[in-house]
Amino acid sequence: MSYSGKAWLVSVALLLPLATSVAQTAQKEEPPKWSLSLGAQPSMDLRTRDPGVDARFAVTLTRIWQAPGSRFSRHISLMAGADAPRGVESINSLFCQGCSTSLGRNFAGLTGGGAIDLFHVFRFTPYVQGGAGIYYDRRWGTLTDPSRPGARAFKQNEFSFGVNAGLGIKARLGSHEFFVEQMLHAVNAIPLDRAVYPLNFGIRF
Repeated sequence: MSYSGKAWLVSVALLLPLATSVAQTAQKEEPPKWSLSLGAQPSMDLRTRDPGVDARFAVTLTRIWQAPGSRFSRHISLMAGADAPRGVESINSLFCQGCSTSLGRNFAGLTGGGAIDLFHVFRFTPYVQGGAGIYYDRRWGTLTDPSRPGARAFKQNEFSFGVNAGLGIKARLGSHEFFVEQMLHAVNAIPLDRAVYPLNFGIRF
């Protein structure tokens, strides 16, 4: 065997254990344990004829449990959000001439569920997830009547059992993951109404 052939075999013998060690370390690397995301409902309208905008925002903090190398994970999430306040002017009826109304909504959810990584392409991994939990929904409003001093307020608070599902894609950069996901929260499981569906952008760490 020539000198160059022997040198090549020696190099392979030295580098093979190192490559194997690096591969094993990558496979056993701990996945992120927390995620934080900010979201907005895609159907927002920033050019309404009434005062204010038709927009809904949400923030979600999630604790994740996923074994190294596993496609499956479990999580508990705390989601909170609000609608941007909106006004409705010039309400004319038999009982209220020239009245105006301001409307708003706050909501929150404590949910648990699971997710499945579908496949891996380079650094990108699409996934699906779902869960269920307890939701809180608060709607409020004020009615201003020019013929009466002050404003009349009304509000509605409700707790309910709801379900959620989502589809997203994540990309790993170092020890962190960045993701984009479309979620659907059915605040009422029966019937399926009062849904919240934010498009979330976040980081897992």
